[in-house]
Amino acid sequence: MIYLFRIISDENPIFFRDIVADSSDSFLKFHHTLQKDLGYDPTQLASFFITNHQWEKQQEITLLDMMPDPGVITFTMDQVTLGELLHEPNQRMIYVFDFFSDRAFFIELIETSEEISSKNTPFIGHSKGEAPPQLALDLLLDEEADDNLFDAVDDPEDLRLDDLDLDMLEEGMPEDF
Repeated sequence: MIYLFRIISDENPIFFRDIVADSSDSFLKFHHTLQKDLGYDPTQLASFFITNHQWEKQQEITLLDMMPDPGVITFTMDQVTLGELLHEPNQRMIYVFDFFSDRAFFIELIETSEEISSKNTPFIGHSKGEAPPQLALDLLLDEEADDNLFDAVDDPEDLRLDDLDLDMLEEGMPEDF
């Protein structure tokens, strides 16, 4: 079965990607196709979440085995196919691409077809707009620099002996402090 997914971002309203995939494709193949198209670093952590129609997370599919809590069922992207968890149009997923800042794309299964694709799946069917940067850390560092949040003590080039707290060097301090 062929699936057509629409991917959108809440960070760029003109961004979207349509991905064509086969139900037998793994979430890992889907992940790699998306990462390659967006120019993202595929070694960064990422997860898919199957959601309800209100985008509330229900089932996690992780890139790496994160050793979940006992009783919690999770899958890794290489273990499960799209067809095992997605069955009908309008099903939704969230793809967390910036794990540490909890930034994500919203994915909806738009259409299914019994036809067989003549191309290797998954592949990008349509695209528009620039993807947001993969990591917000770069954005945060730029903002901090712009706001002059760094003082001279934070920069080793500007560190002087006068800046040291000599009380910290007294005897009686733990050796590993």
